[in-house]
Amino acid sequence: MRKAFTLIELLVVIAIIAILAAILFPVFAQAKMAAKKTQDLSNMKQIGTSTQIYLADYDDVYMSAYYYNNDNNSNNGYTHWTGMLQPYTKNLDIFKSTVDPTGGLAPTNYIGNNNGYGAPAGQVPQNAVQDNQAPRVSYSANAMIMPRKRRTIDPMNVIGSTVIDDVAGVIMLAPQTHYPSCINDGSAASGIAFKSHRPANGLLLADGTTKFQGEVATEIGNAFYRAVPKARVIADLAACKAGTLSTAYSHLV
Repeated sequence: MRKAFTLIELLVVIAIIAILAAILFPVFAQAKMAAKKTQDLSNMKQIGTSTQIYLADYDDVYMSAYYYNNDNNSNNGYTHWTGMLQPYTKNLDIFKSTVDPTGGLAPTNYIGNNNGYGAPAGQVPQNAVQDNQAPRVSYSANAMIMPRKRRTIDPMNVIGSTVIDDVAGVIMLAPQTHYPSCINDGSAASGIAFKSHRPANGLLLADGTTKFQGEVATEIGNAFYRAVPKARVIADLAACKAGTLSTAYSHLV
């Protein structure tokens, strides 16, 4: 006569499986996240290699973070540093971090479904033109390395790689915020928009409150106060998540 499993035996087996799953699932999740971080580092390495090739072609001068296509305002869109590097990378997906929960921010200006890449919830385009920018971006440039040289008349200029003293200690790119509310900002030349094209501005001017952007002549040669304090960045991040504050340096948070 065949003997079947009792209800108690089945419950014990189910309990054991549940315990093993509770132990192993976090391990699998950690392994998956580690793999994503490895891919993210690979992306950054490829971007760095592409930048070195770009520098070799342009007399060791870095690209600007972005510029107006019409040399005046955003009506005809922007050319972003990712657009300048794209001929050297041949891959748009490397500008999208594998650990970015929203899959990267869309350009400030895009048409329709953003060339099939869509946009994160809450972000809308400013103008119905397609920026020369990767359709999804998870990294922000350091404005002191890649300045906001929007147009010819802007006083801030691009810099050569040879003027950087501590090459290994200077950050060129860093993870960008994935909160669209933290990049919603305004300017006289282009108005209010979700400005994913902007670099991160990490310095305050002598008054201790105004961000250095390099867009007006009075900022150039002005005394700097200090780097933006960490406590202020944290406070501003909480405010911009709530939609009550936007600052250019919150790109890096």
